[in-house]
Amino acid sequence: MGNLKVEAIFGGVLALVVLGVALYSIANTTFGGSIGQPGGGQPTAQVSSGLAPSLTAEAGQDLICECYNDARELAGQVDVLSPEYRTGFEQCRARGGVSGGDAWTAGWNARLSGKPYEASCRAYKRRG
Repeated sequence: MGNLKVEAIFGGVLALVVLGVALYSIANTTFGGSIGQPGGGQPTAQVSSGLAPSLTAEAGQDLICECYNDARELAGQVDVLSPEYRTGFEQCRARGGVSGGDAWTAGWNARLSGKPYEASCRAYKRRG
């Protein structure tokens, strides 16, 4: 009979730990809002490190050039395997389709190519 009490106590403690983890994960989860609000609609990136691009293009801005220029600037600061590179690429691809992803890659490569006279969005658009 004594073993049942020990098992009940440990089972109760285990249940409380699982419940605590579940409550913690729910408390730290943000749920989607309406379009235009953070967490819902189109993806946006706001990274406090200042290294990742901030893809909150205002109306009238050229998304292709924004992706190109953000990637070109980031290429001098982080490695291609960094989370900042991946985040920027994925967001450009999500917002601009294949053209956005291509512009991100071209901007990244332009910085690393060592040809600053060719490393502009205008030059990139002329080639395409």
